[in-house]
Amino acid sequence: MMSNLMRVGGFFPRTFNDFWNDDVFSKFITENQPATNVSENQNGFNVDLSVPGFGKDDINLEIEKNILKVTGKIETKKEENDESNKVLRQEFAHASFARNFVLPENIDVEKISAKHEDGILKIVLPKKKVVLEDKIKTIKIG
Repeated sequence: MMSNLMRVGGFFPRTFNDFWNDDVFSKFITENQPATNVSENQNGFNVDLSVPGFGKDDINLEIEKNILKVTGKIETKKEENDESNKVLRQEFAHASFARNFVLPENIDVEKISAKHEDGILKIVLPKKKVVLEDKIKTIKIG
């Protein structure tokens, strides 16, 4: 009995696992959200989004309260006509994405920068410089 469970990858039956690993289902989840890498260093965070096919003019970044909103939208249309100007073939495509990130309180919102390069949107979220005061505070006991 235990060997049968191990063979199908755990407690759940194979059909359950196949459903969750199905390519159609995974595309449904990530279709409108670009793959993202987030890294942190002492100066801040780097967020890289994979946005092939989108130009820098197709992408919009906004900050509302403490949420960074990254959206993109492209529309292309290609039309082929014959000599009498009848449409023989018309191809068009629409693509869009939206991704939101809750920003930590220590991000310097005024210094956020972004660069689009080779299908990757690179966003730099610098941390605020915190100056610790060397004051001694006396607390009165009441």
